Amino acid sequence: MTFFPHLVAGPIVRARDFLPQINQPTILEVSVLKEGIFRICIGFTKKLLIADYLAKYVDLLHDNPDGFSGFEHLMSMYAYTFQIYFDFSGYSDIAIGIALILGYRLKENFDNPYGSFNITEFWRKWHISLSLWLRDYIYIPLGGNRNGAFNAYLFIFLTMLIGGFWHGADWRFVFWGIAHGLLLIGHKIKSQYLPKNIVFSNILGLLITFHLVGFLWIFFRATSFEASFMSIEKIICSVDLNEFNGFWTARPEVLIVLGISCLIIFTPKFVKGLIFDKIKLLPLIIWPFIILLIVQLVIQLKDQEIQPFIYFQF
Repeated sequence: MTFFPHLVAGPIVRARDFLPQINQPTILEVSVLKEGIFRICIGFTKKLLIADYLAKYVDLLHDNPDGFSGFEHLMSMYAYTFQIYFDFSGYSDIAIGIALILGYRLKENFDNPYGSFNITEFWRKWHISLSLWLRDYIYIPLGGNRNGAFNAYLFIFLTMLIGGFWHGADWRFVFWGIAHGLLLIGHKIKSQYLPKNIVFSNILGLLITFHLVGFLWIFFRATSFEASFMSIEKIICSVDLNEFNGFWTARPEVLIVLGISCLIIFTPKFVKGLIFDKIKLLPLIIWPFIILLIVQLVIQLKDQEIQPFIYFQF
C-alpha cells in the first residue's frame, strides 16, 4: 500500500510479481533511466495533449445530448473511445515509468488493444492486469472451461457481469458487462463452429471490434441509461456524412486530434518499438532537452482545466 505509483488506478500489482523485487530491485542503469523518463513523458503527453483535449468536446455533447446531430454523436463516440484509452494508458505509463526509476518493473497494462482483430483479443490487451485478475479470481474458480462448453459460456458471462459491477452500481455498467460477456461468448461460438472460410478478414475484424467497443463505451460516458441508447440511436439512424464539411469548419481541432489519435493507435506495434529503440540510443545529455521540449508542448497546448483521470471514479 505504500508503493504509491500504481495505487490509485493501477495497473493491479500481484504480490508474486512485486515482492521478489524488494530484495532484488532493478538496477538503475542509464538505459533503465531513459526508459522510465520516456514512459513518464509519453504518459503526460497522452493525458494532457490528447485525452484532455478530446474530453472538452465529449463533455460538451453529453451535457446536452439532445442538441447535437447524429454525426456529432458519432464524432463524440470516436473522441471518447480515444479519450478513455489515452487517459488510462497514460496513467499506466506514468505509474510504470515512476516505478521503474524507483527500481521496480510493473507489468504492462495495455498492448495496443484497438489493434485487436476480435473481442477476445481486445480483452487480452485492454487493462491487462484487471482482465487477468478477473480470469484468475472469478472465471477459473467458477470452473473455467473444465465443465463443458455451456458452463464455460455461463462463467464468461458471470465474469463480465461482475466486471461491469466492479466499475459501479449503475445499470449502464451492468449492461456494458453483459454486452461484453455476450460478445465474448459469440466470438468463441463463431470460432468453434463456423467454417474457417467464413471467418472475417483481419481488417474487417479490426473495424468491427473497434466499433463494437466504441459503441459500448457510450454507456461509460453518457449521463444515464436512456441517454446512452439515445446517442446510439442517433448514430445508427441519423448520421449524415454531408455534415463533415460543416464540422470541419466549426471544430477542425477535434478532427485533427482524432486523426493524430488514429495514427498513434493504428501504427503497428513493431514500428513503435523501432522508434523507441532509436530514441533510447540518443546520448543521455540530450534527454534533458527532450524533457524540456515535451514540458513546453504540454504547457503551451494543454487545456486550462485539467481533467481528472477517468479511472479515478472506479
